[in-house]
Amino acid sequence: MSMKNCLTDANKQQINSYLQRISNILLINGGFLNNPGLYTGEMGIALFFARYARYTQNELYSDYSFDLIEKIQNNIHQETSIDYKQGLAGIGSTIEYLIQNNFFEADTDDLLEDFDKRIFSTYNLPFLPDEKLLGIGYYALWRMSGSCVQKDWIRQTILQPVEKNLHDRSVIPAWLQSCRKNIPPGMDVNSFDRFFEPDHTPKNYIFDISALDLGFLNGLAGLGLSLLTGLDGDDSCFSLFPNDF
Repeated sequence: MSMKNCLTDANKQQINSYLQRISNILLINGGFLNNPGLYTGEMGIALFFARYARYTQNELYSDYSFDLIEKIQNNIHQETSIDYKQGLAGIGSTIEYLIQNNFFEADTDDLLEDFDKRIFSTYNLPFLPDEKLLGIGYYALWRMSGSCVQKDWIRQTILQPVEKNLHDRSVIPAWLQSCRKNIPPGMDVNSFDRFFEPDHTPKNYIFDISALDLGFLNGLAGLGLSLLTGLDGDDSCFSLFPNDF
């Protein structure tokens, strides 16, 4: 039975209260991280607000998510890393996910043109660390899964060499295995019971969201996405967080 089906009305009310508090904190602080990345930066927060906007049907959150993505794009420069966790590959993959899932309307070939140039022009693949190779591979897969007109070129020119280099190092990426979605640490279904303590007096109130970071990894954005998944059952966004990282 899914987490969504296990929740009582009281549970849902409590989760919604947490989500409101999380959104309030992120609205105030989310644009000041100076970190564009998906895992600990602004892109993870933009992803949360896109999902929260759909759940609440509140355009304020959608506008905030869009503005944050615009800020991220405007602040990208030649020194921005191409890696997946904190750089272009993760940011671009999230943009592809959001457009494919109709959170925003845009032409990804146009919007991600500069991302493609930067990420796919990395020719020294044999000298890159495993994590950067994996990041290029995952971005390539996301681009191929959408409406990109260069799918065949990406498959032959980018993905195949990435897979060969990883194979030579005996690294088998999750896309060559049965790919599992990666729920944030400590946020699997069994961990939700800590939100449902019957007595939230100060001595029993063991969960303090103000002690968390803001981003996805061990932070408010990741907690918020997990709580939303518990409410509506849509875990598709966790495909952005593969087990390789």
